[in-house]
Amino acid sequence: MRVAIGAIVRTLGGPATYAVEIVRALAARRTPGVEYVVLTDGPEAFDGIDVVTEHVPLRSPWAQPVWDHVHVPRVLRRIAADLYHGTKNAVPIAGACPSLVTIHDLAVYHHPESFALAQRWHLRAHTSHAVRAARAILTVSEHSAADLRARFPRAAAKVEAIPNGVSARFRPVTDQAALAAFRTRHGLGDGPLIVYLGTLQPRKNVELLAAAFGRVAAQLPGAELVLAGRIRPGYRPNLPRERVRLIGPLAAAELPLFYSTAAVLVNASLYEGFGLTLVEAMACGCPVIALRRSAVPEVTGDAALLLDEPTEEALARALVAVVGAPATAASYRAFGLLRATEFSWARAARAVEAAYLRAIP
Repeated sequence: MRVAIGAIVRTLGGPATYAVEIVRALAARRTPGVEYVVLTDGPEAFDGIDVVTEHVPLRSPWAQPVWDHVHVPRVLRRIAADLYHGTKNAVPIAGACPSLVTIHDLAVYHHPESFALAQRWHLRAHTSHAVRAARAILTVSEHSAADLRARFPRAAAKVEAIPNGVSARFRPVTDQAALAAFRTRHGLGDGPLIVYLGTLQPRKNVELLAAAFGRVAAQLPGAELVLAGRIRPGYRPNLPRERVRLIGPLAAAELPLFYSTAAVLVNASLYEGFGLTLVEAMACGCPVIALRRSAVPEVTGDAALLLDEPTEEALARALVAVVGAPATAASYRAFGLLRATEFSWARAARAVEAAYLRAIP
């Protein structure tokens, strides 16, 4: 069986991480009779992984409909694929073979303001098509699975939740020289770092986080708020300049350093399909503060400080409770390290491969 996997990886985010890690774990299984071919805009992301790659250029994220529905089917026909796995919410309209899709979340329905108009149109149109056309619909949490079944009841039987994993490279970094070099490289001070990692967009609530930090900055001497990640095109967050740093996207190799340097990771997002940064942070021994919403409790369990309401007051109190209390931070650090061991890409790949085999009897 030749399985083609669509992997858009040069647009940073959870779906890109998912595509690379699930391919790595599938290749490691070396299942007899199953061949994997990766259709990707970034073949370099799969260097060192025992899979065949087909370079399918993507000139910009706005061109994804052409990538999904024109370029991918051509390659599928040429390589005679038996099954196609679209890892980012879409499968071709004119399918050259049976398909399976991973739909990470339905944020575009719940928080349309987080997406540019063109993104909104693309995601809604192509998600609904994928739900109809795919033989199986994979998603990354029970919350997202319930969301999909509620919005697309006719496809409910096709939905399966397979939680994401966390790569072994996410572990506490204890090399003080490397940590200090990371701070210097990004112009950060020596004080506690309150961090956020992810796309900056309205539903992620980074402005609320900045306002909460401003309330308690005087109680946290030397602390800085560090926001890492790309800014969604068209979005301009209103952020104070004092003790707030925007450092942009980080290279994959820097992420363990980022988490290990941080005093706490804060994710005040109103909606998450999974929340990869939460489990990555926990695996690096970084305490986590987040909202008790969507899939977040599934990921963190009791290993993070979860807030019931997204308010400045609640976030401010939480920052002081963790950053200002070393014993509390140490407890969350220990709980998080233990919780992160429950997430495995190998386990996820085993379930994904089983879905492939069911899709092609």
